[in-house]
Amino acid sequence: MPKDFAIIYNPVAAAGKLNDQFNLALKTLNNLNVSYQIFKTEQFQHAITLARDAAKDGFTVVGVGGDGTCNEVLNGVIKSHTNALLGFIPIGTGMDIPGAIGIRPDNIKRACEIIAEGKTGKSDIGLSINATNDQRYFLGIGSQGFDAEVTKRTNESQKSRKGTQNYVLNVLKTVWAFKKRKIRVTLDHETWEGIANLVAVGNGPTYGGWMYMCPKANVHDGMFHITIIDIANLPLLYNFNSMYSRNFQPHSKVSEFVSRNVKIEMVNEDDDPYIAQVDGEIIGDLPITYKALRDGYEFIQPEINEAEQWFQEKHGKKFVKYVKKLRKKGSTYYDDFMYLPNELRIK
Repeated sequence: MPKDFAIIYNPVAAAGKLNDQFNLALKTLNNLNVSYQIFKTEQFQHAITLARDAAKDGFTVVGVGGDGTCNEVLNGVIKSHTNALLGFIPIGTGMDIPGAIGIRPDNIKRACEIIAEGKTGKSDIGLSINATNDQRYFLGIGSQGFDAEVTKRTNESQKSRKGTQNYVLNVLKTVWAFKKRKIRVTLDHETWEGIANLVAVGNGPTYGGWMYMCPKANVHDGMFHITIIDIANLPLLYNFNSMYSRNFQPHSKVSEFVSRNVKIEMVNEDDDPYIAQVDGEIIGDLPITYKALRDGYEFIQPEINEAEQWFQEKHGKKFVKYVKKLRKKGSTYYDDFMYLPNELRIK
């Protein structure tokens, strides 16, 4: 019997602690009569090669793992130039990439059902281009500065804790040593220049284990939502927790823009350049150029945004309270938000 799906999995992710979850995924797929073949990665970026080759061999490709594995699979499939369908089963660290296309992070069985149901749709993707012209596609957020330093530390450390816990630990390690620098951000119709901790270029809304750094970003508007932060390191640390419930923005020290093209570079040649990352993978030092690709790829995904449902279950009451508080202050920040709960919609 031919194998319809290529399951690409990193067996040593989180020091091999995810095998029980992987076995649950396989058991669920078997119960759903999904036909598949397993391809296990053996080294860094091996998933890119495996995904590219599987797509060329006619498989529908499924990335099973955390954001690192999912991003490699995304790039391998796109670079195969086959238009092979792509899906994800989130297991491991982060899981923001599947969330960008509506897959909730807490239910492996449901992710497998989405694969079996086979409903598809096109979503925007981002493309990053670094100083040496290396190109990397991404679904979530491309960022540079403080958070990219955190990502670098996280990737280099042993991931002995859950994704969010590991990210927060490295935030604490980074906050004491990080020094802000002056950067220039060139957008479609304007340029921003100044001191900043970080610049986040959001195709999707979250990174770092579901921190809503670009809270109004979505993969269906053809645009990036850009967040530029200039906050002292300790106050920034204090505010990080509020990002998980979309309770951080608007903020007087945060500038936000919407643009299809973004270029970010250092202003002072003597400054050490900020490093950049996309979907949790380091892509090099500034300068970096980003391009938003509307309906850039077709994915296996749920009919509705189930990741947003998960957010409402987990943080909905706090989010509703926050939006009402903003409105009392005269702020309309979330009034145009596409996933605003019904009780908050302006009639």
